[in-house]
Amino acid sequence: MSEPETEKQEERRDERPSDFEVLAEWTIRRLRPLQDVLEENRVENAKRWVLFALGLGKPQQDVFLYLEDTVRSTTTDIASKFGISPNTARKYLDELHTVGLVDYVGREYTLTYESLSRAIELMLIPRITDTLRAIARGASNADFFHARPTEGANKQEVVIESGVTLINRKLLDAWFDQGKKVRVKSYTALTVDGDVDPELFDAVIDGLHSYGGLRIPTEVYARVAHKIRCYGGVETY
Repeated sequence: MSEPETEKQEERRDERPSDFEVLAEWTIRRLRPLQDVLEENRVENAKRWVLFALGLGKPQQDVFLYLEDTVRSTTTDIASKFGISPNTARKYLDELHTVGLVDYVGREYTLTYESLSRAIELMLIPRITDTLRAIARGASNADFFHARPTEGANKQEVVIESGVTLINRKLLDAWFDQGKKVRVKSYTALTVDGDVDPELFDAVIDGLHSYGGLRIPTEVYARVAHKIRCYGGVETY
């Protein structure tokens, strides 16, 4: 098989639909600083530099600059202006909308803000930041999948931890990283935080003895109830 054919097969493999639905997609480019701009085209070239850095090609840039001049427009008008189909015009407008530069009311499209920098600061950056936070939350669910103790592993020495009033993810992570198998003894009220992973809790905690009451997430309690001795009542949440 020739090298070009192999490359085409790789491209087709990459284009296969995944199991995950894509709600939005951004391309952000870090470009060399804009230099040696002709004075008469300085403003337009600066805008095109910004738009290209946001992953937008020349057709999308042209539509953006056209909307700047016309204030409002429809897909039909834009298709007529640039000699493209209404579907293509809508595609370009949707890409501008994804990066927060264009909004629409009914059939009409307009710029979200007159200032390009303001649109980026108030629309695009929050969208990307929220997406990254959502990805981080998803990643936290997978943090320990590769590191669970396996069944039949050598028994660890049990360490007694007294005076604990709160078990949260940070503390549990520390115990796990230190290779500890922990038996907790608390003589006051004890709380297990809601950010605790039930599987990790079960792997690290050998026993939990509380003399002042226990507050624990329902999912965690269901997994480790057999390890709990509580003399002050148990509250699940």
